[in-house]
Amino acid sequence: MKYKAIIFDRDGTLFNSLPVILRSFNYGIEPFTSKRPTDAEWFAAFGPDEQEVMGKFIPADKKPEAFKRFFEYYQGHFSEIQLYPHVREMLARVKQAVGKIALFTGGGRTSTEFCLREQKILYYFDVLITGDEVINPKPHPEGILKALQTLSVDAHEAMIVGDAGADILAGKDAGVTTVLARWGGAPPFDLPSRPDYIFNTVSAFEEFLFR
Repeated sequence: MKYKAIIFDRDGTLFNSLPVILRSFNYGIEPFTSKRPTDAEWFAAFGPDEQEVMGKFIPADKKPEAFKRFFEYYQGHFSEIQLYPHVREMLARVKQAVGKIALFTGGGRTSTEFCLREQKILYYFDVLITGDEVINPKPHPEGILKALQTLSVDAHEAMIVGDAGADILAGKDAGVTTVLARWGGAPPFDLPSRPDYIFNTVSAFEEFLFR
């Protein structure tokens, strides 16, 4: 295989989780604001970890309590979150062939380890880079560069797979191959930078990797 490392985004790429995450955010901030953000406003705020995302809509001193509420709801409704079809099999095959898999997400360490552990896929990942562990969130390439350094892999040997424009921008600035994952069924959006590849299904992406 051409690539020595693949870096995946979490939500909308591996997990069909966005509906639960949006409800968790709304539950988290409910006591601290009279105005519920629209889905579009939430999407625009994505990038940093959950506390910082919610902090864009509530007073700063309420962020820790809001996160407790967020995670309480997230845990309670995690049974509604599933891996996209064929993701588990794809990760197993990539792990065997490539050997090095990382995850770079705007989500925090607590929620990331929880969802990977609950779905029994945590052991596939050599490196986790979460939103509360970087100074500069997506679309800044810091998280990707940190993953590459930890994995001892050069940028031209690596790939980022994500469902958002921020993933593509981060990948371009890091110098890795960029893949837009369209299998989540999100509505089309304007991309700030054109990805190297676009795939509508996990199976098509897997076929590309192992052609």
